[in-house]
Amino acid sequence: MSQPASPLLKGGSNIRKQYGSNQNCDCGCKNSQCPCKRASLQSHSSQRTGLQRVDSNVSLSVNNVSSKKLSPNEVEINPSLWDVLPYYLPCFSWLPNYSWSKFGGDLIAGISVASFQIPLALSFATSVAHVEPLCGLYSLAFTPFVYAILGSVPRMIVGPESAISLVVGQAVENIMSHNPDVHVMQLSAVITFISGGFLFFFGLCRLGFLDNVLSRALLRGFISSVGLVMIISSMISELKLDKFLKQSPVHYHTPFEKVLFLIKYAPSHYHGPTTALSLSCFFILIFSKILKKKLMRRHKWIVFVPDILLLIIGTIALSIKFRFKHNYHISTVGDFNTDGFQKLINPLSSDNIQLIPQLLSPGFVTAMLGFFESTTAAKSLGSSYDLAISSNRELVALGSMNLCSSLLGALPGFGGYGRSKINAFSGAQTVLSGAFMGILVLLTIKFLLPLIHYIPICVLSVVTTIVGISLLEEAPADLLFHFRCSGYDELLVFAVTVLTTVFYSVQIGICIGCGYSIISIIKHSAKSRIQILARVQGTSKFVNSDAYLEYANRKNMDETLNLEELEGCLIVKIPEPLTFTNTEDLKERLNRLERFGSAKVHPGARGRRSRSSTKYVIIDLHGMTFMDSSAAQILLEIASSYQRRGVKVFLACVPIDIRIRDRLEKSGVTHQVEKTICTTATEEENSNNVSPYFPTIDSALAAIDELESSNSNFELASDNSSFISANFTNSDFV
Repeated sequence: MSQPASPLLKGGSNIRKQYGSNQNCDCGCKNSQCPCKRASLQSHSSQRTGLQRVDSNVSLSVNNVSSKKLSPNEVEINPSLWDVLPYYLPCFSWLPNYSWSKFGGDLIAGISVASFQIPLALSFATSVAHVEPLCGLYSLAFTPFVYAILGSVPRMIVGPESAISLVVGQAVENIMSHNPDVHVMQLSAVITFISGGFLFFFGLCRLGFLDNVLSRALLRGFISSVGLVMIISSMISELKLDKFLKQSPVHYHTPFEKVLFLIKYAPSHYHGPTTALSLSCFFILIFSKILKKKLMRRHKWIVFVPDILLLIIGTIALSIKFRFKHNYHISTVGDFNTDGFQKLINPLSSDNIQLIPQLLSPGFVTAMLGFFESTTAAKSLGSSYDLAISSNRELVALGSMNLCSSLLGALPGFGGYGRSKINAFSGAQTVLSGAFMGILVLLTIKFLLPLIHYIPICVLSVVTTIVGISLLEEAPADLLFHFRCSGYDELLVFAVTVLTTVFYSVQIGICIGCGYSIISIIKHSAKSRIQILARVQGTSKFVNSDAYLEYANRKNMDETLNLEELEGCLIVKIPEPLTFTNTEDLKERLNRLERFGSAKVHPGARGRRSRSSTKYVIIDLHGMTFMDSSAAQILLEIASSYQRRGVKVFLACVPIDIRIRDRLEKSGVTHQVEKTICTTATEEENSNNVSPYFPTIDSALAAIDELESSNSNFELASDNSSFISANFTNSDFV
């Protein structure tokens, strides 16, 4: 006669928890005799904190923290129009609280930014984008007004950008070489319209999540590389080597090639007066920056001193008095076309529509590059000033302002981190600082264009250098932080972005950095993080055995928890959403857990377990917040495979999410797993309520314990019947 088999969990069936007969159990039934209720074990953490089950209507107090019943009516699902209006029109979030103190800061900041952005806009339009000078000025003047209404980043300054202007210039050169009759204003209007249309469409489709590929390391690498490019490019104008760069038989395009150009030509061909003026302005700005930082600790108003504006005004006065261009041959901005536009431009006219197929690609690149730069600036400003930035609203704002400015033939306008940082340094408080800058640009177009004629170009380059240095200031701290935290992947992203930008171009750096980030995201999402759980000896607490043992071995812990495995039972946890990307890897790792008992073991090692020894599998789904149909299909294959092998599968801690449970039921997964049998309270009703979801791992283990007990009783009964039958058979022969 065989001996009775010992239960898997000794004493598990003897542990009971009392519930009222009218209470619902965790699996959803109302029966007091439900195995879920009878088998629920009090957790180890609950024993220590003294948590008790109380009625849901009674105020609960644990560790002096009071709580109350949550009512669905307390959550305002449908807010009023006035409540949501600031979300769609961010200007209503700051207009009601606008004050004279903010007005002063915005006005001074707008003047400071306009003082060096106006010449830069002229430079971008003429020398980089190869369009009319006023294309750059109108972009700087009108886009801030639209952004002041729809923009959500208070200190953001929008306008033409160097990298964007470069893309436009390449497209203009390509079109003009094949069709010289096309006016450059038409090309500028169509490219701006296409880029604005893409961004506005992306915003309406709520595709702002695409900026999630921009990790902090990637953003820091891009910002640092832009700072390096700005410093390298501005040094050519500061030494007045522009003529040698154009006349050189060797083409120097990339930032690294420009460094080689500076090494070759700067020692012998630099211009003395221009270099002296550049160095003087550079040290003046550096000294004023250091002085302002020290004085700001005691005098907050010092931040409103526009040092850049004062420098520009001073150099204009000196340039007029001493005639820099004629007496010292120092290059100035000079004369340019001041004729305004006589009428609005229709980007969708019959002539312009024919240009759209040729300009669609540069328009899309402009939109993506501009969104990248604007997002970089928005996230950096948001982290500095603790702001919550909505990428979808930014897409709508950027798209709207470019659609509007395209009617004027303006260059595409986007947010820039460098000028936005200067705007913040100058005391800006709201987006109205950009509007003040736009007003000053319009006034400049109307009245002050002759004064711009006298601004030395090298002074503008010095301002660019100061901006580039400010972009590099935060990089060492970030690099040290990632190195201290062993963030070698982040350091690699930073290095790749900076090196590709310096050795090739800003566009290539963006593409390589984004490509690496996307590959990292795909690799991260495709890797399953399934855990094997072990029980802490003497408790009902389960921990990730791989993570705990690895931590204990690395820290050389003297006192470690005694973990125990349950013979014949595999307990795994899926703490993540299941999608088509990670479910296939889940099958492979689940097979590895059966063979080795750990997910850390190399798949080529010799297995220490036999798959036939596994009789029960408990899958803890706590933390699985989403599951698509492809994942449900693979999960069904896993459950069916276990069923064919005679392995019983239990689903525990399934989230109370109607979408997840509905998908598990419709896919057929619930038909392949064990269920909790809940008989009704009245014996007259001959019906059963069953649930495929066990509320806890303990309840599933208790059900396994009962199965083991019933199997042992069945074997004992079979042995007894065989013994009796044998006796009766033998008695016939007596």
